[in-house]
Amino acid sequence: MTHRLEFKDWEPGARVRELVDRSIARIDRLVASFSWEPVSLRVFVERNDVRTLCRVSLTLDVPGRTLAAQEERHDVEDAIHEAFAEIERQVDKHREAQRGDDAYTRPARRAHLRSHKPAIPSGGRR
Repeated sequence: MTHRLEFKDWEPGARVRELVDRSIARIDRLVASFSWEPVSLRVFVERNDVRTLCRVSLTLDVPGRTLAAQEERHDVEDAIHEAFAEIERQVDKHREAQRGDDAYTRPARRAHLRSHKPAIPSGGRR
């Protein structure tokens, strides 16, 4: 996976850089199964000192889709954590859709309910 990291109007400290690098590595492990096509991630972190807000925007290009997440918080670490968590949820959902898991959830639920349904006595109404 290729990635591009941009910080606008500020230089992050070592702790923020390490958090971003760990998060990128986690995403890289998640998208390793998409090896047949290139996957790219764009991380854009903007800091507004006037409002003391940090905005984190992530764009992940996977085969067949472009996933995006954006978070705005007063703490840069919270914003980074939440944005990457949202991208992880979207990657999981995209992988389930590609495997067709969403098509099989309802039949599995019906089978589960049928197996736990109480038996109806055979000597009922006619």
